[in-house]
Amino acid sequence: MDSTLAYLINHWHSLLESVGIIGGLLFTGITVRRDLEARRVSEQLTLATQHRRLWGQLHRRKSLSRMLEADRDLEACPVSREEELFLSLSFVHFHTGWLICRDEGSLTPLSVLAADAGHFFRLPVPRAVWQKVRATHQPEFVTFIEDSVRLVPVASEDPNTQL
Repeated sequence: MDSTLAYLINHWHSLLESVGIIGGLLFTGITVRRDLEARRVSEQLTLATQHRRLWGQLHRRKSLSRMLEADRDLEACPVSREEELFLSLSFVHFHTGWLICRDEGSLTPLSVLAADAGHFFRLPVPRAVWQKVRATHQPEFVTFIEDSVRLVPVASEDPNTQL
């Protein structure tokens, strides 16, 4: 006991430095974790803002509303340049969402994005444009989109499915 007390008296500054270093590391770890959580929330809010702006165009620009028709005949009514441009932006938006949602701890589960993508990419116009541009996207993202489409039931298979 005397030797321990003597050691502490002689080396109290080393002990204090060690406690300070350990405390600093713990504080840093807690701060990094909180910053990561804040960044995730910020990414989700940014994505929601972009989502609102992008899809709000469908309400403001009536020429885009035909893009969501499930029974559209592309032979009789081909895809317009305006629709292609909008879909290019929406594909980038889906890609951004995919990048955010696949991170561990995301506020939105990847399954929610997959269901949304499956319904959207099953529509004739998005499907046609996607087939033209899919080679320009990351292979993992292409796989995600195509798996999402396969997992969503066809409207004729499930009368409760809404597009």
